[in-house]
Amino acid sequence: MRHVFVIPILTAGLIALSSCSHYKGKEAKKEEAEATAAKVMPVTQDNVTTMVESWPETSKSAVNSMHAKYGLPAVVSDEFIVWNNTAPFKRTTVYRDGAIHLFPLRHNDVIEQVVDYRIPVATISKLSLFDGSMVVDRTRGELIYTSDKEEMNILAFNLAEKIIKGKMAPEQARREYIKGAESFASGTSSSLITQLNLTPQEKTADPDMTVQAQTEEAKKVDEKIEDF
Repeated sequence: MRHVFVIPILTAGLIALSSCSHYKGKEAKKEEAEATAAKVMPVTQDNVTTMVESWPETSKSAVNSMHAKYGLPAVVSDEFIVWNNTAPFKRTTVYRDGAIHLFPLRHNDVIEQVVDYRIPVATISKLSLFDGSMVVDRTRGELIYTSDKEEMNILAFNLAEKIIKGKMAPEQARREYIKGAESFASGTSSSLITQLNLTPQEKTADPDMTVQAQTEEAKKVDEKIEDF
């Protein structure tokens, strides 16, 4: 009769061990997530200064430049600092760790700036051909560019407008970007670098459509073709 209870006892023990391991696993994941999450601090001058002390020089310089121009940011964290409503931009973010970008010369992309703009779907690939740091968030209706200096962002947005309006091909825009970057480096300035010619728009979000709506739209098109 003793053997009858062995399996239930072993099973209960295994379940208890499994539950304990599962709990420890969840706790470990929680601790890992907390460790990797950005640490946000209250927005004060002292906190901005303290936070960027150990940042790479490019990022630190970018923060100082944006702070001098736009004042105290809206968000201060150990991974990024954000300014909202930095007209003509919707938002400006400086990242601690930038992405290495080799065009037109090697630099770190640390200053991200955003403009509300609805981009025609057929133009999105052209903007990507122009510059990999040019990103279209079609759903939110945002055009985003990141480089190491605000002037280079302005130049990229202005050239993007020419591509969007069909006034310039991506390869032409790349050549113009190189010229603009060289001029800026030599101390020469132009309106393409100092003034945003691309005018931010309103109601730019594009939520797309549900599968049902898309099916109904396709049926309407088919019916028109049949009528024709």
